[in-house]
Amino acid sequence: MRVFLAVDIPDRIQIGISKLQELLSDRGVRDIRWARPSGIHLTLRFCGEIPAETLRLVSEALAPPAPTLPFRVAIGSLGTFPPRGLPHVLVLSLVDREELKNLAAWVGARCEAAGIPRESRRFHPHLTLGRFRAGARPIALQLLEISTDLAGEEFEVDRFKIFQSHLGPDGARYQALAEFPLLAGSGS
Repeated sequence: MRVFLAVDIPDRIQIGISKLQELLSDRGVRDIRWARPSGIHLTLRFCGEIPAETLRLVSEALAPPAPTLPFRVAIGSLGTFPPRGLPHVLVLSLVDREELKNLAAWVGARCEAAGIPRESRRFHPHLTLGRFRAGARPIALQLLEISTDLAGEEFEVDRFKIFQSHLGPDGARYQALAEFPLLAGSGS
């Protein structure tokens, strides 16, 4: 099964993302497959295809609450991965917070302890808005400077989930398999 660990984002952020996607489309962003706002998450760790036994081990490794208190994360600016050359992904960055880096590192270490190989890429907190189709041209820098109502908007991180990704012709569908509160999570 294809699995990742992520934080849900609130409905109000999803609505703002939908409006931003419409604005970018109206301004000429083409050759992109937009992510459904309801399926956008703050991914902490992508595990890939794993067997059920490894999923059980990951769940057990994550069972003690993460050693961090709930915290808030702010939305930053638009960007692309990679940042130069032909774009692959259009993203909203998140303001780098030590708590978020620490949570991602803790989750990554727990996944490694359960037998999932170490992630080769550094953690870059972001929300994926869409994926560019093959051959897409670099996005105009002016479009990346569009001011959005989302810039500076904050949301609370008080838990994360294991999601299974079901790939289909209409895109991916995500199913939450387990939820893990942070230390003294608020339960909201």
